[in-house]
Amino acid sequence: MNFALMSYRIKNQLMSFIAPSRTAKKTLATFMSPRRSEPKAWEAKAESRGERFNINEEISAICWQEDVAGPVPSPGKNLLLIHGWESRATQMYGLVPRLLALGYRVTAIDMPAHGQSQGDMANAEIFVQTLLLAQEKLGKFDAVIGHSMGAGAASLALSRGLETDKLVLVSGPSSIENVLRRFSKIVGLNRRATNKFIDFAAELVGVHPGELDASKQNIGNPTPTLIVHDIDDREVPISESRRLLPAFENAEFFETRGLGHRKILKSPQLTDKISQFLAMTTKGVTA
Repeated sequence: MNFALMSYRIKNQLMSFIAPSRTAKKTLATFMSPRRSEPKAWEAKAESRGERFNINEEISAICWQEDVAGPVPSPGKNLLLIHGWESRATQMYGLVPRLLALGYRVTAIDMPAHGQSQGDMANAEIFVQTLLLAQEKLGKFDAVIGHSMGAGAASLALSRGLETDKLVLVSGPSSIENVLRRFSKIVGLNRRATNKFIDFAAELVGVHPGELDASKQNIGNPTPTLIVHDIDDREVPISESRRLLPAFENAEFFETRGLGHRKILKSPQLTDKISQFLAMTTKGVTA
């Protein structure tokens, strides 16, 4: 734990006793204000190989496809990539070359308050609504791949009308309430402040975090699904994916080791497994 986080944690531990409501509100504002970072050099190359377009006035997206310019859907297969919290569309590019080789036209969204999209605040429900908006504007996607919060949002959106023939969930949470409770523990909130943190989140978002639980909302879902998680992931524990697996009738679980939460996106293990999964017929997917 670095010094800044340690100091922040100690402060919250003290303030949780003195002013739990105020501390919970301030912590929530911090949590829902994702930090933006400068794109890396390799992302500039990814950006130059794609075509930017807007889904609406606030949401930016980028598409990559073979030898076809512009965001007009091609007659081939369409695939949607969804990045995680404090990430952006171009950070998913490590998957793109193999997906293009499989014949997909690949679209990636910058979620609200991320990348080139507008906004200062975001949450899981906003992620879900943005996915449904993308489907409304761009049509059904033949496959959807999400990482981290993008995976969590994809699994939730699936229970609300997101349609796809194949779903890939990488390092994602099954429960948003679990995410919030882990965060509150990391930053030092006590039990009382944590409960207020959860309640304030429900008031702000309009949906209680306990209802944003894909393991409950997708019970019996037949969508062919590949769930991937690294056993050494310290940001989203592998228990989240294991908890989600039984909800899907037609799912496969793939476990990696030593890749953590972010490096997994550039791993040949992941790209090979996704390629294999997407090339399978529905009958080839095993539970």
